[in-house]
Amino acid sequence: MTTLTPSVVIPQQGRRIAFVGKGGTGKSTIIAHMLKHWNASGIPASAMDADEPGDEEKGSLLEWSDEADLGGPVYPAPNRSKVRDQLVKYTPEGGLLAVDTGAWNRKAGNMHFAVLSGVDLAVLTLPPTRMEMNRAGSVLAAIDHLEEVGAHFPRLAICLTLTNASAKAADTTYRDLTGGGFTVLKTRIPRVDKEDGYGQSYGLEPQLVAGSPMDLLAVELAKEAAA
Repeated sequence: MTTLTPSVVIPQQGRRIAFVGKGGTGKSTIIAHMLKHWNASGIPASAMDADEPGDEEKGSLLEWSDEADLGGPVYPAPNRSKVRDQLVKYTPEGGLLAVDTGAWNRKAGNMHFAVLSGVDLAVLTLPPTRMEMNRAGSVLAAIDHLEEVGAHFPRLAICLTLTNASAKAADTTYRDLTGGGFTVLKTRIPRVDKEDGYGQSYGLEPQLVAGSPMDLLAVELAKEAAA
């Protein structure tokens, strides 16, 4: 069961969402759950895996899709020169394509720039720490660079992840970012390391729980992408 009923109406040509951030901030986990929630709610959704997991990460989204039903297909990313064409090809009509990326790197000409130049929305997964806030500026600078050179560029939204409900850091980070002009999603993804938590969900079929953080994020992201 999902909250996204009736479905948000996505334009016929579909929308593309790239998830960016450092390794281990929940990009793959969020995408796996979004695929399950969106497809269950009637929004066609697929994903592209442009990530190369680091030593501290459990595996790729593509490998996850081989082990469990994520509700929609996951495609491997082509080389950089073909990314934009493949992004269009893999986007379902009237649906959403989520793109998983590797640890954020602002180096011009890399896979991140290729992906950003072909999506409608970039979602930065950001733990609420002072050090991580600098990453928001780096991603925004990359998007500004695309605009300056006349390339297509996406809107940016920030999703706070690995949050602790008993700590004030997320509230402080939210205020600082919104005060700086950033769009910050209201839904936060908590750090849950217990056996049935998000931190232990890799390789398992995502659970559809109405009113859960992932369910609420699916609704919020679909609306943000459709805007």
